[in-house]
Amino acid sequence: MDRFIPKSKSKLLYQSHTQSNYNDLLYHINEEKVLNFGNQKQQQNYPISFLDQLHNQYRLPTQQTVRQISSVPEKILDAPDIADDFYLNILEWGNNNVLSVGLQNKVYLWNASNQHIEQLLQATSNVTAVHWINDHILGVGFDDASIKIVDVCSQQTITQLYYHNERVSTMSSSFELLSTSGRDNVIFNHDLREKNNNVVGVFQKHTQEVCGLKWNSSGTTLSSGANDNQLLLWDKRQMSLRLSCEGHCAAVKAMAWCPWFPNILVSGGGSNDKNIKFWNSDTGLCFKSIDTGSQVCALQFLPRYRELISSHGFSKFQISIWNAEVIQQAKLVQELQAHKSRVLHLGISPDQSMLCSAAGDETLIFWRLGTEQNNQDKQEMCSSKNLFLR
Repeated sequence: MDRFIPKSKSKLLYQSHTQSNYNDLLYHINEEKVLNFGNQKQQQNYPISFLDQLHNQYRLPTQQTVRQISSVPEKILDAPDIADDFYLNILEWGNNNVLSVGLQNKVYLWNASNQHIEQLLQATSNVTAVHWINDHILGVGFDDASIKIVDVCSQQTITQLYYHNERVSTMSSSFELLSTSGRDNVIFNHDLREKNNNVVGVFQKHTQEVCGLKWNSSGTTLSSGANDNQLLLWDKRQMSLRLSCEGHCAAVKAMAWCPWFPNILVSGGGSNDKNIKFWNSDTGLCFKSIDTGSQVCALQFLPRYRELISSHGFSKFQISIWNAEVIQQAKLVQELQAHKSRVLHLGISPDQSMLCSAAGDETLIFWRLGTEQNNQDKQEMCSSKNLFLR
């Protein structure tokens, strides 16, 4: 045998004409065999459709997906005077295992590793958005339209941004780029490597307050949602609008990119919509919609169990767990109910063992999602080189 022949599955995916095939191959490249010394299966002579790909996607073992989450909260923390405002994004659980929360004009950090709570800053304006740019840098947006970039190690402000004209409601980052927006409807893209005049692109298409921003995992596409019912996809390379995903009939705040199928975006509509929609980001087409019966406030994927978690408003104020292993057949498997007001924010721990939910009832509730990582991984994640909190 004078040559090696790639396994036919990999070859077929590479030759498929859709971009989603290519992205899926890249995502699972470590799981594929490059060399195959056995007999090859006969190749199909037709292209793989988008929905066929979803149906045949790599699955977790069945025994790992059949489980029951405890309906009893693991922990409840008071969050006095937390803003009961649908449009804000004032809670985020970072990869450093530290939860950041904005309460009025203060930002608090809760270290999940040692249960320590500290106040990071106190400002003259109320906090309207928080976002972990990396393990040590936190972005904080305020209702006076300013943004502070804070080093949590030294508790010092690295820089301040003054580009918006109204409150800053949402932020998302990808590599060196920080995207911010809010009530002025404008999305600014900041290159944080530049100290002055760091705006490298401005997106203007929304007509009402932008309340959701999310970069995809590869950093090529930014999704934005607003009170104008629009869900838009922006191209980083061209710094321009790429697609408009049409179908929501209320504000779009909740959104999440699927980690195991990178071309899929999931979004949730407000009180006049109540739907969770699944989008092919290559085409902008919705291939699945679920009527949840209530306002969709937040969405988070749980890759460890191939699940989607959503939080809701009136009337049940529930947290819903969806089995999304076969994503076009996503179905409800469990609901968690403990809040007495709409559940506005969700955060998941880095090891995906804990969920934090925040609501207008002034509580943070922690739910056990699964077992913790092994001790070695946990120690590495929570080591001092990653936290640097005082």
